[in-house]
Amino acid sequence: MTAVTKIDPRIRARRGAVRRAEGRRRLRFILVGVAILGLIFAGWAALRSPLLDLDHIEISGLRPSRLAEVSETIGPVRGTSLKDIEPALIEADLEALPWVLHADVEKSWPNTVRVEVVERTAVARLAEPDGRVVVVDATGTVVAEGGSAHQGLPQISLGSSAELGAIEPDALPGLGLIEVLPDDLAAWVEAITYRRGASEGARGLIGIDLVGEAEAHLGEPTLLSDKVQALRSVLNGVDLTCVRMIDVAAPDFPTVRRDPVCTTRAGIQSS
Repeated sequence: MTAVTKIDPRIRARRGAVRRAEGRRRLRFILVGVAILGLIFAGWAALRSPLLDLDHIEISGLRPSRLAEVSETIGPVRGTSLKDIEPALIEADLEALPWVLHADVEKSWPNTVRVEVVERTAVARLAEPDGRVVVVDATGTVVAEGGSAHQGLPQISLGSSAELGAIEPDALPGLGLIEVLPDDLAAWVEAITYRRGASEGARGLIGIDLVGEAEAHLGEPTLLSDKVQALRSVLNGVDLTCVRMIDVAAPDFPTVRRDPVCTTRAGIQSS
């Protein structure tokens, strides 16, 4: 005969309560998991919602003539989810344009991208050996080809050339001279000339084609402020009839050379 073990009713009740508590815990875990998945899906769906597609591109800092080029560079991003827009990539594309100094792009939720562009400032025209004319900013970066829109800028004549967006190192001495030219002397300048040194490491020679037939020789591009003041003194204090060369390479001892044929005809003693 098999013995039957009797279970205390209190133990049976306790076991039932434990099982029910475990069931409730499992149900809570399931509900929390479902809720989390729901939130994730809702977030993903919200980001993909047409309500968050890019509808507006706001561009500031530009002349109207530049807007079309910037819009083309940004590309067909309208209708793209704002989540997928990469501001750094757009900035890099814009800063690759030769005339752009800096670009800042930021997303503005829910559907706008703001673009601020800082243009390079043209400060001089470069006349290159092949007749090409380009425009540079203060760093010597070539920002545009053709100088017809920048006729009022000073001109530097070079023996070298650079591509759009590249720095033309031979322009730097001329740009340094432009920076120290006073307004009254700038009116005498038709073009600044620069020729690099004959050997590597040798300094080049800088000069000025003056109004009329005269030239100014400044020698190496050093002590430019002193040389400019010496040239200014000569132009203001010397009879310029028949003058063809003013040499201020040694600014404390400027010299003047005149055209001998001209001086003979004019009855001026050559100096």
